[in-house]
This record gives sequence, structure tokens and C-alpha cells, in this order.
Amino acid sequence: MKEQLALLRELQNIDLELDEITNKKEDIVARLKENTGFLDKLVEDLNSQKEELEEIRSLQLRKNDDLKEVKSQLSERQKRLREVGSAKEYNAVEKEIESFKKSAEQTEEELLHLLEVIESTEESIKEKEDKIVQLREGIASDEGEAEKRLAELDSQIKALEERQEEARGEVSKRVIHKYDFIRSRRPGLAIVAAKEGHCEGCFMALPPQQFIEIQRGQSLEICPSCNRILYFWEDAIGEASPSEALKAEEA
Repeated sequence: MKEQLALLRELQNIDLELDEITNKKEDIVARLKENTGFLDKLVEDLNSQKEELEEIRSLQLRKNDDLKEVKSQLSERQKRLREVGSAKEYNAVEKEIESFKKSAEQTEEELLHLLEVIESTEESIKEKEDKIVQLREGIASDEGEAEKRLAELDSQIKALEERQEEARGEVSKRVIHKYDFIRSRRPGLAIVAAKEGHCEGCFMALPPQQFIEIQRGQSLEICPSCNRILYFWEDAIGEASPSEALKAEEA
């Protein structure tokens, strides 16, 4: 059983390395998706702002037409004022002139405000367009680097999967079944050391008789607290720990 547990520790190191590399791949893909999503949102905002600008310009044209009409009416009333013959009619036309003047002033103020909004919107659109160009260039560069990195990780995964298949073939089906079951329920470590009467996975004390059985290494022992497979820590002296195996792979 000690030999089976040693093989299982080797398999676990391989599986942990595979988990780490898979996570790296997922992080790379997620980062690319995040950048692409940000770009799509920026393009959507830009298109929305362009539509808004067109609406403002259309409103500006309508306001210009309104102003022309008001000024035309004002000019007509001013001419008419010089032609009226009675004081009553004169007062009526004069009121109309004042009304048209106020309307013209209000429309001119609105046009001035619209012009400011148009200028501000055009500047914002230009900034977004420049940012989109830069972001697209950055994404293209990132995608190129990511493609290379993903290819490297795929190569590492392929090599590890070959080692994984070999390691699994050397472990008994009973032990592999238990190992796979634990990893399906508890991602990460499925086999851990028993040291000084404690499980190194959950740090709970082990029954004294079980710790003796673990030291003998003649049976498959399971931690009663965390349900991980246990091995005697001295049996793994000289082996790379899971964390060391991961660091060695990254280096």
C-alpha cells in the first residue's frame, strides 16, 4: 500500500499542476473577454452618443427654422406698426412685437445652449473614437500574446495528461476510485500527510490506533474528519510537496 500511496501522491501533484494551468488558461480567456466586453460597451456608447448628436442637430435645425419664422413675423409686425391708423390697433401690434421679440430671444438662447451641447458631444465622441482605436490596438496585441501563452499552456497540459494517464494506470482501481471520489467532492488535496497524530489536511487529531495503521502503511486509511486519504509523513520525505511541485512547474 505504501507504493500505491506514493503513486497517488505523484498523481495528485500532476492533477494539481493541471488545475493550476487550467486556471491560468481560464484567467487569460476571461481577461480577453473582459477587454472585448469593455470595447463593445464603449462602441455601443459611442453609437448611442452619435445618434444623440444627430437628434440635437435636427433640433438645432428646427430651432433655426423657428427663429427665422419668428423674425419674419416680427419684421412683418414692425412694418405693420408704421401703417396702423388707430391707437388701439397700434397697441395691439406693439404687444405682438414684444411677444415675438421675447420668443426670438428665447429661441436664440436655446440655440446657443444647443451649440454648446453639440461642441461638448463632438469632443466626447472624438475622445471615445480615439480610445476605441487605442483599445483595439491593445486587444490585438493582447490576443497575440495570449494566443502564444495559451499554446504554451496547451503543450504543458498535453504533457501532464500523458504523465497523468501513466500514473493512473499504475494505481489500483479501488484506490483511484476513492481518490477521484474525494476530488469530486473536495477540489484540491485528496491525499494528505498524517503527522504527530494529526491530519495535515484538516489538522484534526486522529484516533491513536488509526495513526499506528497509517505508520504501518498496509491499508488505505481515511481521515474521519475531512475524509481525505492519509499517508505517513515520513514516507514522503524527499518528495516534492504539492506546493513545491506547482512552484517548480511555474519556474
